[in-house]
Formats: sequence, structure tokens, C-alpha cells
Amino acid sequence: MLKKAGVKTLVTGCADGYQAFKVLYDKYNLRGNLEVLHISELMARLIGQGRLKLKKNVNVNVTYHDPCYLGRLGEPWIHWEGKKVPGHRFVFDPPKTYRRGTNGVYAPPRDVLNAIPGVKLTEMVRIKEYAWCCGAGGGVNESNPDFNMWTARERIAEAESTGAEAIVSACPWCEKNFSEAVRETGSALKVYDIVELVEKAV
Repeated sequence: MLKKAGVKTLVTGCADGYQAFKVLYDKYNLRGNLEVLHISELMARLIGQGRLKLKKNVNVNVTYHDPCYLGRLGEPWIHWEGKKVPGHRFVFDPPKTYRRGTNGVYAPPRDVLNAIPGVKLTEMVRIKEYAWCCGAGGGVNESNPDFNMWTARERIAEAESTGAEAIVSACPWCEKNFSEAVRETGSALKVYDIVELVEKAV
């Protein structure tokens, strides 16, 4: 459908959608030449080019949560051609390159936050490929709601320990889950999607 429409670039604000189009479509050779960008990547690009100007002061101390599907699960797919050599265990010939989560989308959201006047970014202990999951992805929200909310509460506590006034993410599922956890715990922490902060600064 995208090919038929002549789409060259697809931009999404959803981390799950990003991983599906960028990684899974590529894994199964369905992406073709389609450029897939998360909205944070596009905003960082436009800020760098001087085309998105952030003029208003947004005085807030924030911490950033790396969504799983944008971070460790969002790194590019590495295609491998070779054969599995059976034996005591399988050997890959030539050796296979493994994805370890280190090449996800980590810099663009931070670049955007650091470009917003008045925003102070205070990092949590577990960030990037080591970030603690919000608990909402992968069907956990539906299949195990108690575990889902426990996970979100853990991350909210970690965010509060930084002294930040708000937790910012780049995934609607993370924002939803954190908002529910904040309501449940009575936390004073504010929850934002990264686009909301950019909107305040434009």
C-alpha cells in the first residue's frame, strides 16, 4: 500500500510502529527503500537544520525514559547470509552479528530535549539499552495487569529519585502506563510525550 502510494518517508510517533516498519519489515525484506523515522528523529533533524525553532522557555527538570521498541528493539536489522553448521551445537558460517540493543534511537530524543530552552535533563540510572521497561508493551498490559503496573511503579520511583519534576517518553504506551501509575501512587511527577514539550517551546 505504501509503495503504491509512492511514500518515500514514513514518520511515526509510536515506538511500536517504528520497530514494526523499521526492523520487522526489513527483517522480512518488505521495507524496500522506505525511510522510517520516529518523530523524535525528524524533530532532531529539523532542529539541527534550523527549520524547527524552539523559542519559548519551558522551565522544567525532566528525566527521559527510553521506550523498549525505540531503543534496544529499534536498532536496525542485521541481515545474515550463511548456513547453520550442525554439531554439538549450531555454528553459524560465517559468524552471525548479533544485535545487542546498543544501536537504538537514543541520541535524537535527548538532542531534542537539550534544544528546548529551560529544559534540564537529569538521567536515571538505567538508560538506553539498560532502561527498565514501562510494563505496557508486548501484550503485558492485557495479559498480566498487576505485573504491568508494578513495573510502571518501579520506573516512576526511579524517575522520582532523580529529583526531576517530569518523566518524558517517546511512546504513547509508555505515557499511558506512567500516567496510570502516577494516578495510582499519587505521585506529583508529571508525564509528557516528547512532542508535548516541543509544542510548548514552539
